[in-house]
Amino acid sequence: MTPATYNIPSHYKGDTFDAITFTLKEDGDAVDLTGATIKMNFRRDSPTGNIQQSMTIGTGITVSNAVGGVFVLDSFLNDWDAKRYYYDTQVTFPGGADGIVRTYFKGHQDIEQDTTNG
Repeated sequence: MTPATYNIPSHYKGDTFDAITFTLKEDGDAVDLTGATIKMNFRRDSPTGNIQQSMTIGTGITVSNAVGGVFVLDSFLNDWDAKRYYYDTQVTFPGGADGIVRTYFKGHQDIEQDTTNG
């Protein structure tokens, strides 16, 4: 499975990042997230750069409808440096050591430098 690309719209440094709701589907059907873990790392300058922020369920990600495959990247005050940040979204499904891991989408987000707090 090749991850889809979704580039998060650019954001102005120092402003509140508005929550984004995602719905995961495979072959048109919702992906059941019951018992799954979701992880997103945002990295500076490249997909292998330093981690700016790591988000998981309960720390930046909220599952709002597990059976429907719906989760939210929560709102937060974004004071990251003005740069490009790369991310992907990895889901690990329950099953112990044999749990299935899938990366559903990837992309980047640009943070623009603000003037007031520059």
